[in-house]
This record gives sequence, C-alpha cells and structure tokens, in this order.
Amino acid sequence: MATKKEHLDKLYEISVNRSFFYPSNEIYGSIAGFYDYGPIGVRIRRNIINAWRSFFVTSDVYELETSIILPEIVLKASGHVDGFTDPIIYCKKCGSKFRADHLIGEKEDGFAWDGSLETIDKKIKEHHLKCPNCDGEFTEAKTFNLMFKTGIGADNIPAYNRPETAQGIFTSFLRMFRSFGMKLPLILAQIGKSFRNEISPRQGLVRMREFTQMELEYFYNPKKQVHKDYNSIKEKQIRIKYKNELKVVKIKDLKEYDINQIMSVYLSKEWDFFSYIGLNPERIWFRILNDDETPHYSSKNVDMEVQTSYGVIEIDGNALRTDYDLKRHQTFSKRSMAILDQETNERYIPYVFELSIGLDRVFYAILDHSLVQKTEKKNWDWFNLKPNIAPYNLAVFSLVKKDGLRELADNIYSQIISNKTISAYVSHRGSIGKRYARADEIGVPYCITIDYQTKEDNTVTIRMRNDGWQTRINANQIDEFISKLSNNQIMDENTYKKYFGV
Repeated sequence: MATKKEHLDKLYEISVNRSFFYPSNEIYGSIAGFYDYGPIGVRIRRNIINAWRSFFVTSDVYELETSIILPEIVLKASGHVDGFTDPIIYCKKCGSKFRADHLIGEKEDGFAWDGSLETIDKKIKEHHLKCPNCDGEFTEAKTFNLMFKTGIGADNIPAYNRPETAQGIFTSFLRMFRSFGMKLPLILAQIGKSFRNEISPRQGLVRMREFTQMELEYFYNPKKQVHKDYNSIKEKQIRIKYKNELKVVKIKDLKEYDINQIMSVYLSKEWDFFSYIGLNPERIWFRILNDDETPHYSSKNVDMEVQTSYGVIEIDGNALRTDYDLKRHQTFSKRSMAILDQETNERYIPYVFELSIGLDRVFYAILDHSLVQKTEKKNWDWFNLKPNIAPYNLAVFSLVKKDGLRELADNIYSQIISNKTISAYVSHRGSIGKRYARADEIGVPYCITIDYQTKEDNTVTIRMRNDGWQTRINANQIDEFISKLSNNQIMDENTYKKYFGV
C-alpha cells in the first residue's frame, strides 16, 4: 500500500502531466502560491461550481459578482487593514522568512496562535527552533499583513485586492434589500477570486496566494433564528468533532452546541453536497470550534474538515457573524445599515450567517480521495471521479483509423454531443489499451469503441472504468445509457445488468 507521500506524489504527477493544474508562469521558474488550471482541471472545477449552484443558489438566492479591488476604507471597516496578519520571523544568518506559527505547529500538534508575538517568541525558544535552511538563529517575531496593496488611478488612492468575497456582499446589502423584496431573510451568494499574500505558501492547492471562494451570506432577523426547512431535515445524521471527539449526531441535536436552525440546515446541505461531489463520508466531519477559537466577529463557528494526504485540512467555514460587519460598515461609511422590517415594523441591523467554501481545496480533496493506485489488473493510476464531476461523461474511440472506422467514430461522436447534456471527446491516436488508460487517468467513467462490427450492426463496445467490464449496445442506446446515470452512480457490470435487465 502506498504511503501518504507516494500517494501525494502520484496525484501531483498525474495532475501536472495531464494539465489538471500546474505552477503559474513556470517558464520563469514560478512563484509559490500560484497555480494555473489546464483544460481537464477547468472542466472539473466547472462541474464542482455547477454542483454548488444547484445545491445553494436556489430560487430564493441572489448571486452577485462584486469588485476584486477594494478601497482601503472598506477593509479598515472590516478589520483587515489593522488585524489581518500572520507572525513572521527572519533567519539572522541567511535572511530566509518563515511563518512562525507553522514552524511551531510542526513541533507542537494542535498549536493555534493566540495573536500574541510574545507567545511566538516563547515557543521558538522552548522548542529550540532554528532555520531549516542554514540552522541559523531567528529574529523576534513581527506581524505581516496578508493583503496585496495597490493604488487606484493617478492619485494612487490606497486599495487592496480583496482578501475575501464577503465584504462586497456586505457593502451591497442595502441595495439588494431594496431591489429584491424589502424583506428578510435575504440570501446573497458569490463565487470569485480572493487574495492573501501568504508568507510561505506550501501544500500546493491547499495554501495559495490567489484562490477561489464560493460564498453565501444569509441576512436574517436576530429574533427569528429559524428556517423553513428545519423540520424536514432535523432527523438527518452528520459527523461532528467537538473537543477532539468524533461522533455522529442528528441535526436536531446541534442546538445543544448553540447552533441555530439556520446554520443547522446549511450544515445538512453541505454534508450532502460534499458526498455528492465525491468526498469520502468516512474522511470528513464538521468541527465545532471552541469559544476561545471563535473569531471576534462571530458567535459560533463550524468548519468542515477533511482527512487528506497532507493531513486534516479545512475546506469550508460556517459562521454566525451577528451584526458585526454591517455595524462596522455603518460606522465607517456614515450610512445607516438598519432596515425596516415590513412584518414587525421594527428597525434593526440584520444578523448574518455565512457559508464560505474554498474551491481549490475542495478540488484537491476530491482528487486525493479519488486517486486509485495501479494494481495487477489495471497497471496504471487513475481517478475514480463521480460522473457529475468527471471532465467528460464519455470517451469515443475508433479501434483503428482505417477502413472508415475513424469517420464512423466521428459521426457517432457528433451524434452524442448533439445531446447538450452529454460531454464527450473523441480520439483516434495510440493503441486502444493506452487510450483506455488515459481516459481512466483523467477520471472518464465510460469509453465507447467503434470497431468492424459497428459497420455491420451499428453496435459499439462500451467499457466501464471502475471494473473494466465491457458489453455491446446499439449506438442509438447511448443517450438512454447516459440517462440511467442521473443518480450519479458509477456503473459496473452488476449495475449495468440491473438497469438494462440483462
């Protein structure tokens, strides 16, 4: 069985070689923390985004696209200008820079920085930490602001690349409230780029300087912390981790942890979403943060954590942000953020529940959970991606390029993609075995091969990715075959015989 490092090395080898993703600007040597996505990666990401929209951007949710560049005053209000920092230390000998809490965390499991530089200096001495590059001594810790600073126009007005998508939603709240019904709850969503100037980004897609967030802000009356869907899902079960104890609980039991109905409903949705896109339910859980870990702007935080080859990583965060953000923007903008509740005739500043999912980390976690190492039966590594996430539903191959098989394969391919719900590609190059391997490698669930028998009876060979089983179907049945996959189930010999009554 492969070690975690071997698993991770193979994941990155396939991903880079097949252009899932690769370091940005690599002809110049690249800079850590930036990655480009190739054609296969773009397709997988798009499928994750489409799944996110189908789960979270429903008919009562409004999706925005707000500016990436934010004037300094917006981020003064949010607290990022003064408080969005990490501890940095320098090597006195070689000048190398390091994020101090990460170095300490390598020596002390579970270390979480409390915001005090004195704590960092104490831990550096306690663990006798030296520079990993030259064994030199470290300077005292300093704070480093993680935002990318820029200037607007000829006047060079101070501004920053946004460190999160949330602030654009908060500054848009009043306009959205007036435009879409003048009532709560108001649910606003956004997907887009955010930027954090990490001191020493590591772990590939897990810690990037430019990344994509899928975010939702749910504005509600603080006196009505209920949700219309709660009763229908309260008996569902999810896994949680609280004070280092993992256990399965029902949604209705979350109230024991001061989690309201609104957050509870979304935790249920997230559990289904992550299972739907291919994360292993046995390797994910919601961690309920302790009071001393909860940010100052929130009354309750719950993170989705995933077990990966890098260890446990956070891929999404849930926060009851109260009215903190709207109040801060009210103070700095001098504009009242209070609304008049049409039902109660009360004026108040709404509370906010936030759901924020990191797309790049989710993308990595899916690959990590889906990678299957080669065996005697299948002598290549491959990705066991769910059909809804795979870059293509089908690959279409001609057995050989001669005798009209190439033209016949192209015609069948054109017939397939005329159904706009099916994604496919066609290939004629290389041996059929190598083409099967390449399709498996990028996670394509099914391959269709056009051979000499196709010319005689219009049947094609269809091959199942997971078990390699093959059967013949009429080319006119391909759409029907794909329609049987609407439940997102990977088909093998047994499920094929069940669905088609063989």
